[in-house]
Order: sequence, then structure tokens, then C-alpha cells
Amino acid sequence: MPNPETSTRERILNQGLALMSQSGLAGVTLGVLADQVGMSKSGLFAHFRSKEDVQIELLSHMAEFATEHVVEPSMTAGEGLPRLRALVRNWFGWAQRAGLPGGCPVAAGLFEFDDIEGRVRNKILEMEAQWRGLLTELVVRAVDLRHFRRDLDVDQFVWELCGIYLGHHAAHRFLRATDADARAQSAFKALLDRAIPQNSKQRVVKRNARSKTRPARRGKS
Repeated sequence: MPNPETSTRERILNQGLALMSQSGLAGVTLGVLADQVGMSKSGLFAHFRSKEDVQIELLSHMAEFATEHVVEPSMTAGEGLPRLRALVRNWFGWAQRAGLPGGCPVAAGLFEFDDIEGRVRNKILEMEAQWRGLLTELVVRAVDLRHFRRDLDVDQFVWELCGIYLGHHAAHRFLRATDADARAQSAFKALLDRAIPQNSKQRVVKRNARSKTRPARRGKS
């Protein structure tokens, strides 16, 4: 039989994650969350002792949720550039595809807690550092496999990639721009074009040219 304590906690975290994606971390209060879950505020206190504890737990829950929907599916792709492409494809706009009613809580939290010191900001900072570390590992591997230039500035590449993501988040969530996805993909393609070795591009161009000029095979009569 399922543990009622675990089930209740999971229900609180799932409802809180949905609330956080719409209202941000500041919108997750014990009172609002209790209403969302359908329990008393004192009942919620049995699981979380403060608003700050709720926010940190929800961020940890979000990290697990994002890993399941973004990271793990991407790791099935080949190493190097194919895996990086898969991760970016799953990353941009991931929240709504994963069933959340709003946007990425961490992307919003970067601005929400930029000047608010404390445990919640430290948690967001830790998560962001881990994410950028993963991106760095994938880009370094792409360099090792010669998918990217040997002299690529990896830190700059990751910096620009994260900037594209935040630009997409702002355009999609705040501006409600219908072309947010297309523009983000165009920006990512331009970033890749600057990172891919010239000889690799030339091979692709020549291969495409040969495929266009090669006469079509005739079927047997």
C-alpha cells in the first residue's frame, strides 16, 4: 500500500510546482499552497515549517522534474554535437511541453531573487551553476570529438546559449511573441555555425551538392 505521508507530500509538491510555474516563487505561500492542495495551513505545517522551506523543496522537486523531461531523453543521443542539439531541443520551452501551466521557475527566479540574499537565492544559484556545468561538459565533449573548433571559447559559447534561453523565455512568457521559438532556433543555429569547423561545413556543402547533381537511378523495366 502507498504511504499516505509520501502521497500527501508528493501532491503538495506537484501542486506547488504548477503554482510556482505561474506565480513565481514569491507567489508560493503556505496559505495559497494549502488552498491549492485542499488542506489547512496547520496541516501543511506538518510537512514544511516555513515558506522558505517550501520554496527550496519545490526547487529541488523542479530539478528532478526537469531532469526527467529534459536531460534524460537527451542522453540517448550520440555524444558531442548530437547530444547538445537534443538537449537544446528539449530545453527551450520545456515547461509547457512537460505539462506545467506557466514557464520555467528557475528562469523567473534568476530575476525574482537577484537582489534577495538567503537560502532560496543560494539554491537557485546552485541549480544554475549545475546546469551551466552540464552545458559546459557537453560543449567540451563536442570540441574533443572535433564537432566544434579546437579553439572554441567554451565559456563564451555557454554564456550565449544561456542568453538565448532567457531571451526565449522573456519573449514567450512576457511578450507572448508567436515567433519566439523560431527566433531562438535561428539564434542557436547561428551560434553553432560559428563553432563548427570550416572544413566540416565545406564537407557538408560538397555532399549536398553531389546529392543534387547525381542523376536519379532508373528502376528496372
